[in-house]
Amino acid sequence: MVLEQNFTIRSFMFKWLFILIISIILSTELFADYFKWEILVSENGYGTESHTIPVDSEGKIKSAANLAECRMVNFWTRIESELLLEGKTLVCVFEDKRQSVSVVCRDNNLNRKYNRVKEIYPVAKDGFRINPELGAVSPYFELRCYF
Repeated sequence: MVLEQNFTIRSFMFKWLFILIISIILSTELFADYFKWEILVSENGYGTESHTIPVDSEGKIKSAANLAECRMVNFWTRIESELLLEGKTLVCVFEDKRQSVSVVCRDNNLNRKYNRVKEIYPVAKDGFRINPELGAVSPYFELRCYF
């Protein structure tokens, strides 16, 4: 009777340990950032000298130049078979005008997950002028991701 009870308790513990390990493994896969994300800020317009702001979490963006109030929203990751999709949105408000840009990065090769051979992959990017009325000299924000 005692032997049977010990076996049942051990069996129960192993099942829960297995479930715990699987859930930890899957939770890291679901919320990982597979791509590197950054914002390029060109204070004197598109194509001029720029500085980089790394993106690591949702929320307000801290920039050296306070050109506009910006924040990152809508972080998501989706894995389907060998297709990896990841998206983020940059939202900026300047003089009560709201502008936003969304970028989706995609990769369809499972072996590129850690990029151990340091291959160069194309950058996905999109951006906008903070004050379009200034034309070419308007500060330009660009959200980009790369592997």
